[in-house]
Amino acid sequence: MTDRAQSLVEAHFAQAAEGFDHSPISKQLASLLDQVLPLLQLDQKQHWLDFGAGTGVLTVPLAAHVGQVTALDTSASMLAKLSAKNIANITPLQHDIFCGLEQRYAGVISSMALHHVADIPKLLSCLQQSLLENGQLALIDLYSEDGSFHGDNKAKGVQHLGFDPQQLLELAAAAGFKDLSYQQIFSIQHKNGRSYPLFLLLGRA
Repeated sequence: MTDRAQSLVEAHFAQAAEGFDHSPISKQLASLLDQVLPLLQLDQKQHWLDFGAGTGVLTVPLAAHVGQVTALDTSASMLAKLSAKNIANITPLQHDIFCGLEQRYAGVISSMALHHVADIPKLLSCLQQSLLENGQLALIDLYSEDGSFHGDNKAKGVQHLGFDPQQLLELAAAAGFKDLSYQQIFSIQHKNGRSYPLFLLLGRA
């Protein structure tokens, strides 16, 4: 990505951060954990990583069930909104995961962030290395779509128009994950009148 393209994407996320928590799509995504949490093994001793945490749509509810959550994102604007919520067991971290992480986690969750990452095999390898032995993986994203979900995909930093979850599962297996499975978990009702299904991919390091 060129410097100009990167600047446009950063500007998009800075603008989006202002009303992100109150957008119709974010409100729908916030309900996801009601379906996802029962599928995870959580306790108050665990430290989780939320990759692409944004303003904490999933981070905040997850933090109520575990001891600590590190909210990783590259957008300072998004993380500033999360920091302002002053939740004691959430640590915002502005960082590029490809630069490595200093610690390992009991689990990593990510919602609607993967399609913004160009190199998925490398990302999955980084996530696998960030987990403790038998650590949990929970990835939520769009099934393959025609580009209409975001619209201006380039300006919004979209690298993939959703995914074939079976292909993603195979990439996760190649990265060293085990006990892999996926299921359709939700459908987002978009302002364009269409419904976009989401999948949840689960696995262990």
